Amino acid sequence: MSDDLVTQLLPTLARSLEVEFNVFDVMHHGIHEKQISNAFRWLLEADGSHGLGEAFVGIFIAEVNRNLVGVEPLEPSGYWVRQEVNIAEESGGVDIADLVLESKSATLVIENYVTSDGHGHGYDEYLQYSRRHGRVGAVVMLCHGVDRSRLSNNWENAAVVTYRSVLERLREFVDVDRTYRLRFPEPYSFIDQMHRKFVKGSGRMEDRKLLDFVVAMCDTGEAARYAKNNIDQVAEQFASDLQEQARERFGEGRELLQRVKDRLKAFSREVLRRQLDAATSRNLVRRVAANYIGKWRWEVILDLEATDGTADNIQLIFGPSAWHTQLESAPDRIADPDYSRMFIWRHSTKEFRQSAVTLQEVLDGIDREDNRLRDEILELLGQRPLIP
Repeated sequence: MSDDLVTQLLPTLARSLEVEFNVFDVMHHGIHEKQISNAFRWLLEADGSHGLGEAFVGIFIAEVNRNLVGVEPLEPSGYWVRQEVNIAEESGGVDIADLVLESKSATLVIENYVTSDGHGHGYDEYLQYSRRHGRVGAVVMLCHGVDRSRLSNNWENAAVVTYRSVLERLREFVDVDRTYRLRFPEPYSFIDQMHRKFVKGSGRMEDRKLLDFVVAMCDTGEAARYAKNNIDQVAEQFASDLQEQARERFGEGRELLQRVKDRLKAFSREVLRRQLDAATSRNLVRRVAANYIGKWRWEVILDLEATDGTADNIQLIFGPSAWHTQLESAPDRIADPDYSRMFIWRHSTKEFRQSAVTLQEVLDGIDREDNRLRDEILELLGQRPLIP
């Protein structure tokens, strides 16, 4: 495994470590087309327990009308729904349509599949069934993603409706109606989770993130894993290898932080303290200290001599402790903080500033003639050095 795989892959794995509850994930639903059809049938039932009435039917029909070509618009209401309908039964054959939406004047035969592919079903037979009894007929391809190259054998004439297009509008509908969530909390929760499962996190932005991941695998020489067929085993081995490297890199990172702290503490005691005392012509720094536990571990503290009876200190903060300060303590956050640099915090005023000094400079050893930290601290204290 490449030595730099963890650092190259980490940005592409930028997802919350807290797994958000979703009933579809718990039940492993949403993988097979019938499971998704079950959910859409429920939404399309005007008297369903969702309490939406014909609201979703109206959303669905509007999207179908938007994608129909050469067919008069369908009525927005008055439909009933059936599932797993054999549309070839009259001819003695078998061709099961996932959903059929019917009214007194129109029939929609719906094929639900993860992508826009007829996958062996007969478009012409679907269309013929939809127009029986002189009704207005339409064939609908309901899918998660659209791939026009797979719309063949007349399926290119179907009205293509994506999960995103209808679920986005449904989510907007239930959010606008502020009473719906109170009246139907459980259906609302289901709709919210369905939206998160099939809409949120999908689309072009998610594709770009996944492409970044694949590119990182290629750049680090790990692309050969994609050539193997036993996917589950390969994925488990990859996760194990990545875990081991991440564990090692985390430990090495902590050791580096400790080296930064040790060198910063030594510089503060031997050089910075004297620079500040000389620049103010008094013993400004009473002592140099450091925390050893918790989230404020990565800092060095300069306790200042009180001139007006008020205790004060300056904290030189870096890495994880700077991140915590920015997130939890600083009243005015720094826009786009650079955590490769030092940060300075004044206790009494709660002022938090980014230093020009980098962690790499601390590791390399800050020159004794370097006054940047001195000047930044004096500026935070509202003082100017008496000497250059």
